[in-house]
Formats: sequence, structure tokens, C-alpha cells
Amino acid sequence: MYRKCCFVLLSCLVPLSVSAANAPDAGLGKGPIHISADQLQGQNKPVQEAIYSGDVVMQQGDLIIHAAQLTIHAAAGKVEKAVATGSPVSFTMSSAERHGYGQQLTYEPGSGRIILSGDAHLWQGKNEVSGNQVTYLLQSQQTAVTASPGQRVRSVFYPAKGGSAKP
Repeated sequence: MYRKCCFVLLSCLVPLSVSAANAPDAGLGKGPIHISADQLQGQNKPVQEAIYSGDVVMQQGDLIIHAAQLTIHAAAGKVEKAVATGSPVSFTMSSAERHGYGQQLTYEPGSGRIILSGDAHLWQGKNEVSGNQVTYLLQSQQTAVTASPGQRVRSVFYPAKGGSAKP
């Protein structure tokens, strides 16, 4: 049974559309943010913050995040950061053929940065990189991977047809 008790945010908190419906494809990290969850608690003072919990789905354009809990941090009605946690939290971007998971995901819409941490994995097609933390930049499609102390980052790359690996 889902808890239906929600605290209503003031309309000036963040320009979010809380909806289970899919957003039209507005590209990677662009367009309105749609969130659906079992529960929402929010506040405007002293900080603008919204905490979604229970089977959370966040979508912005082609980016879809699944988590147990999602905290939205905002300023002046604009989303600055979304922090998702889960066991694990995952995301997909079908147009970039990317998907990944980790124990925590931080998404910064302004910079288009996604940071997966805690047993983080990122795939492009069949190719995979993993480590303690994977940082991915949506617009430039750059990736940085770091390992835990005493560990190493890992990668698996499959040759493309014709013998060359896909970047």
C-alpha cells in the first residue's frame, strides 16, 4: 500500500511537472523535468528542497533516472542539483546508447553532469567502464572514472564491425 500523504510545495519552489507520463524528447538534459514517486515532502525555507521517495522516476528529455529516493535542490525556482539514491540507482539515455548504475547519482541540469558513485558502471552499447565513481558530461560525452583506494578502474571495449572500436 502506497502512502498518499504529500506535502504540497509552494508553486515558486521549482518548475517541476510531477507526472508519470513521459516527456516529449527534448534532447539530452533539456526541457522540463518530470518526476513521479509514491511520496513527496518539500520546503521553501530556509532552502528550496523537495524529497521524493518510493519508486522514483525522473525524466528530462532523453534522460530517465530510477531511484528509491530523489532530493531536488533548487535556488530562485531553478533546479541546481538532483541527488538520487537506491540499491542501485540507474539511468538511461536511449539516443546516446548510454545506461548506468551506482549507489548514488548526482545530476546537475545546468552543466549536464551526471556523477555515479559507489560501484559505478556506465555502458555505451556493449562497451563498459566501471569504478568507484564515474562522471559523465552529457553535452561533450566525456567520461572520467576513479577507483577506490587499492582498486583499479575497469573497462571492456568491443570492436565495431570492420575491426575498429567505437569511441
